[in-house]
Amino acid sequence: MVEIFVGIDLGTTNTLACHLKRGRPNFIRFAGSGEMLPSVLYVDEDKNIFVGEKAKKRGVIDPLNVIRSSKTYMADFEKTWTAHGKTFTPTKVATEILKEVKRQIIKKLHCDEDTVISAVITVPAYFTANQKDETKKAGIAAGFNVLQIITEPMAAAVAVVHELGLDEKIFVVDLGGGTFDISVLQADQKNRTYRALDIDGDRKLGGDDFDALIYNYFIEIIQNETGLDLSAQKNSTLDYNEYYSMKGRVLEAAEDAKIALSEQETYTADLMNLFQHDGKTYDFTVNLTREKFNEICQPLYEKITSRINKFIENSDKFKLDEIGTVILAGGSCHIPKVKADVENIFGKRSDTQLDLGTLVAVGACFVAETFSGVKTEIDEPQEKFEDIISHSLGVEVLAADGVSKVLSKIIRKGDVYPCEKTKLYTTTMDEQTTIPIYIYEAGADCENIADIDAHEFYGDLSLEIEETAPAGVPVINVTFSYDKSGTLEVTARDEKSGVNKSIKIKKGSRENF
Repeated sequence: MVEIFVGIDLGTTNTLACHLKRGRPNFIRFAGSGEMLPSVLYVDEDKNIFVGEKAKKRGVIDPLNVIRSSKTYMADFEKTWTAHGKTFTPTKVATEILKEVKRQIIKKLHCDEDTVISAVITVPAYFTANQKDETKKAGIAAGFNVLQIITEPMAAAVAVVHELGLDEKIFVVDLGGGTFDISVLQADQKNRTYRALDIDGDRKLGGDDFDALIYNYFIEIIQNETGLDLSAQKNSTLDYNEYYSMKGRVLEAAEDAKIALSEQETYTADLMNLFQHDGKTYDFTVNLTREKFNEICQPLYEKITSRINKFIENSDKFKLDEIGTVILAGGSCHIPKVKADVENIFGKRSDTQLDLGTLVAVGACFVAETFSGVKTEIDEPQEKFEDIISHSLGVEVLAADGVSKVLSKIIRKGDVYPCEKTKLYTTTMDEQTTIPIYIYEAGADCENIADIDAHEFYGDLSLEIEETAPAGVPVINVTFSYDKSGTLEVTARDEKSGVNKSIKIKKGSRENF
């Protein structure tokens, strides 16, 4: 059976797919957008689903029926979108995007429909276990044989080491459309080993935030020029189609401004016939300089630099002067001030020999190829990837005061995975026959907080006990197994009876036993 190995960068803004052709990375090209498929979904009035450039263009004039940046909400089990009567979860949107990727792989590589497409899919380093798990589910639902879920900084480091032959500590700054990761990795070229040392990030900071600030700036100018209140359609005096078409076009102009000002000093937004006002056509034209762009976006620059400086200061896994190479990855690292601020922190230039926007996909494709069994040299060692847990995982327990509920960690942030760890627990009430096990993942920036409310509910399961006993007598073994793709399996065992339970964890809303 024919099998093709690909690396996929499932991005917030754009998605890329890459495979090796005669040992060199080769990108899948998408109609209308080249090697970058916009991670955008649109549903028309007939409930037809469009993905990519067509979706993006249609969504400009009909923004209520377009879904953008869904990756930001991955594993938010309460989040849904409805477009022309069809409802989508973040996982479902990712599935539709990946289905389009698979269709184009089959088309561009002239594959049969039954060809096995095996993929390594990347996620932000600071993604939770649930987010990694939902990404894997989307890949499987789209028809891929998902080999592994790896982090974007790891993929970027693999790409750089392959292309430049580095053997040192690498600092990766990955600023994408919706996420911001910072990681330190050790590259060992001789042994072909890539090892993550430390990790930090912000799951809700990225290029979309720059777009939003520029959008608000443009809207403020329009309001000042027209006297309209554009905060909501009902306040604007514009009809439904005019208002939402205006929003879509202004947001597109904001994104265009961000991209253009990464290459030039001035950008002109020129939106003709934006809407009808006072009986005539309103045309919006404004010149935006890079200096003004930086002024508007200064709060974001401060968040980025503050996060990096704090990470360096607090980490015990590396020192600033040990960093050999600084890598920028993700499209938003093209913003000149982001690049300048990072270089100022390290006192050295970042590596610019490779395309920032494609590094992750290239690295993922190199990782995917390791599963093919093909070696470029006879005695070449197998590449090894040692990634680390981004957030501790554990269970809810009763604190020593007998009242408070706290997180008892089983797998800790910084542990290398895949891994398996076990911890012993007992009951809190006499004669318990059912023991509920509530699983949590440490909240962002909450690793040192015990209170369970600071952490994110992951899922739950229950263990039935055959013989009752007073509180504190039963011995319950809880084992967390975390695989190479970041998928968690939890097993609970009553040591006295030998009853063992390993079931699919219920996710979403927490049950009350």
